[in-house]
This record gives sequence, C-alpha cells and structure tokens, in this order.
Amino acid sequence: MNADDGRTLSLALGASLDLLLHADDIHASYDQRRILKGVELSLHRGEILGLIGTNGAGKTTLMGVLAGSHQHDGGRITLGGETYKPDSMDEAQACGVGLIPQNFKIDPQLTITQAIFRGTFQSGKSHEQLRDQASQLIRDIGISMNPDAKVGTLIRAEQALVEVLRMVAEEAQLVIMDEVAASLPDHDVAVLHQVLRMLIRQGRAIIYITHRLDEVRSIAHRIAVMRDGRVHKVLDAGGVNEDELAFLLLQQEREKVSRPTAPEGSGDALSVLNLGVGDTVRDVTFTVAKGEIFGLVGTHRSGVHELVEAIAGIHPSTAGKILMNGTPVQIRSRQDARRLKIGYSSESSDSLESSTSIVDGLQSDAGTAGVTLNDEISQLRGVVDVVRRMRINTTNIQGSISTLSGGDRQKVQLAKWMATDCDVLILSHPSRGIDIGAKEVVYKMLNELSRTGVAIILLSSDLSEMVSWCQRIGVMRDGELVTIEANANTNEDVLVHHMLGVKFESGNGEARRARN
Repeated sequence: MNADDGRTLSLALGASLDLLLHADDIHASYDQRRILKGVELSLHRGEILGLIGTNGAGKTTLMGVLAGSHQHDGGRITLGGETYKPDSMDEAQACGVGLIPQNFKIDPQLTITQAIFRGTFQSGKSHEQLRDQASQLIRDIGISMNPDAKVGTLIRAEQALVEVLRMVAEEAQLVIMDEVAASLPDHDVAVLHQVLRMLIRQGRAIIYITHRLDEVRSIAHRIAVMRDGRVHKVLDAGGVNEDELAFLLLQQEREKVSRPTAPEGSGDALSVLNLGVGDTVRDVTFTVAKGEIFGLVGTHRSGVHELVEAIAGIHPSTAGKILMNGTPVQIRSRQDARRLKIGYSSESSDSLESSTSIVDGLQSDAGTAGVTLNDEISQLRGVVDVVRRMRINTTNIQGSISTLSGGDRQKVQLAKWMATDCDVLILSHPSRGIDIGAKEVVYKMLNELSRTGVAIILLSSDLSEMVSWCQRIGVMRDGELVTIEANANTNEDVLVHHMLGVKFESGNGEARRARN
C-alpha cells in the first residue's frame, strides 16, 4: 500500500485529524548494509499507528531516523508540513518528537519528578522547583504516583509511565514507543493504554511498536506492516485479525499448536519445599519433573522473581529446602547453581559483549581448547542452522553482535542459554522482543530440550504464551504460591484472577484480547 492509500484509510478516523508526519521513499543504511529501502508512511494528529514487523525488518532503524539518532540517505520527511531531517535526538526533541526505547534506563536514584523533567528545557531546576508541575502532570493523566519517590522503588510498568510523562513534559507531539510493553503483564498494559488514549485526545500522535498482535489490535487505529525495509501494507486495526497479521509478517500460515500435556513420569528434577526468602517469599512448595515446562507468573511485587533468584543462587533462600533429583542441595551463590547444572537467563541479562561475533555468541563452548577441525565444522553447521531456524537477519555469521537488531540479539542470547548443559533451565521472558515466527521456533526448541529430560521453568507476562507453552503454571501473589494450574484447566483470565486476587477480564478492550 502506498502513502495515498494510507491517507485514504485515515479518513475513517475522522475528518478532524490533521496530517502530522509524512515519510516519502526513505532509504537508510547501517554498517554498509541497506536497511530501509523506500519507506512510505503517514501519521495524523490524534492517531495511534501500530508498527509491526519481524526482527530485522527495519522498524528500529526507521524510528531512529524519525527520532534523530540515525540519518537517512534518501527520501523526504515532513513534520507539521515542514521539511524534517534532524541531526540529533536533541534537535528531534526540539521539533516535538520523542522516543521511548524498549530497553530504556532511568537512574534509580532520581526522584520521579527529576526523571520526568530530565533532558527537557527545565532539567536544570531542582526537585523542589519542579515538584508541583510533576504532581499536576501525574494528576492530568489520572494515575497514582508519589513525585518524591525514587525511580529505583518503581516496578517496570510504573517506570514506563514515568517515560510517558517525560514525553508530556517535553511537549512531544509525536511519541515513538518501541516495545515498551514487551514484558508488562496484561493489567499494567491496560493502564498504559489508558494513558496513551488520553495523550491522543490531547492531539498528540503515537507510533507504537510491538510484537504482540493482540495488543496492537486493541490500541492502534491503523497498523503498518514492515517487511524487508519497506512498509508492505497499512491496515485498519478494526478490520484485521491476528492470523491475517501473522500471515502478512511471515508470508505463511501459523502452525496450529495444541495445548501441552503432562510429561511422562520420569521423576522430579527440582523440588522446592517450604522455601522462604526474607519477607518477600513465604512457605513455597512445588516440584518440576524432568522434561517438564513449568510456568511461574505473578505481578512484579508478588515474589516470583525473588523465588527464581533463590533457586539460581542470586539471593539465597532463608528458609526451606531445595532438592535436585531428590537430593537436598545448598545454593548460596550463582556458582553453586551452575555447579548443580541450574541455568538462569534473567529478563535483563545480556552476557554478550557488543564486540562478540555472532558465531561465538551462538557457540556454548567457543574458544574451548582441544576442539578438532571436525568439531569446528559441526559447530558452524549448528550455528548456521540456528540462524536459519530463528530467522536471525544477518549476511555474515562472523560479524559483530552489534550489527543485529535488538530482537535478533535476544535470539542469540536465548539460543546460547538453550545450548548450555543444564538439568534445570530458568528462562525469564524468553520471547521478549522477538517476532512471532521466532516465538514458534523457540517453542519447538524448548520442546526439543525438554525431551532430553531438561526441566524448564518459564517466567513471562504474556499469559497466552504461558498457556500455549507450559504443562503446569504456578501463580505467585503476595509472596505465596496461591495455586498451580494444570494447563487443561486454565486460561489467561483465570491466571490474572489468581495473580490479582480479583476478577479481571482481558477481553474488555482495555488490555490484550484473550485467546481461548
């Protein structure tokens, strides 16, 4: 679909909408590789444009061009009717364009007030001078937040709202959000969506990037599908379903996945008995069988992260027992956990240096002494197979990790962990930032791994994913394991009910639509 078609579709949003942004035939390169190959895109005031695409399609590069962090080398952009080609993010900000990246970081020592106004023209003022303005902004968007609190005390969803408030303080007319909700649970996504709808009622425009197709349908007016450096199609969000979007992305039908069943009895790999971690986890008991994919869910303050960090030796338990293959073990450090063949990939972990090559990143024993030529050839074939299966967008496996998109880098990180020699593997948000095609591959790889007898513990805020992948799902709330649900007996709404202790319908339009 060309730009004129996109403008025609936008008429359905109302004649009052003014064209804010128009990109015409945009070309851009990175590391001598052409990424954008003639992008056409339009955006109107008061509109949320969803942007989807597989990893490496060019989404982040396009957003970098719009936000001033990357220069395009062909084509023309207009913003508010004026030619727009910012040389820096500061210049883009001055023009009213702001970016919230997926892996945004805020100094935990800043107060919420300081975080809201950092980088703005008022950033030189003290907390006391800005506090009243921050309080007013918080009231204006209808959330409850203490402007004096430190950012380090906030959960990820609250930090995302602080970033949105920063956009308001910057008086941004175009707000770009790149996978900001990737690891947020449904109820937090619902709050974020409410705030975004408030922003567009003020006449702002939002480009919203996500891999969650149910979410983009619930928040966007139109959805732009990027493929191979171009906007392949722009669709009315209300006139398309998830399967149609998936087909446009993958150019093939999604495989139908049946719900997982309980693993055949082969003994327990891990047993947790009456485990306690300070005052955050109390009296938790569960087992994970060999070859089982066991899910754990809970809000950020439920104790779920402290629970798995105790098993991984990051914050040792203070009560109870942990057994491996029926034998009591002491886990006081990460080294203890690794010695016991317990692996843990956290939500924020990134053990790969930017200078690491892709091939080294995908080899679990890269650089090991005594490796023969045949071993090296076999490993390289394995690397090529992983690159192909996981759709890692690269033309050179010897190239640097830094040349990959954020989602492709996450795939490498995940593949490396899955190749380690573990009896128990804990993965937190393994599909964060990766496209739907790669998610299907990850699920197959997890199943292949489980069939070798590895016990897998998954943490994810994507409850539909948990229901699709896990044989059983444990729910943490207020430091306790309140239920363990067999897959056949549960769905997303049941899990959220247990997580919050109150009824929550995910199909009400305010959050992602549940898939039954």
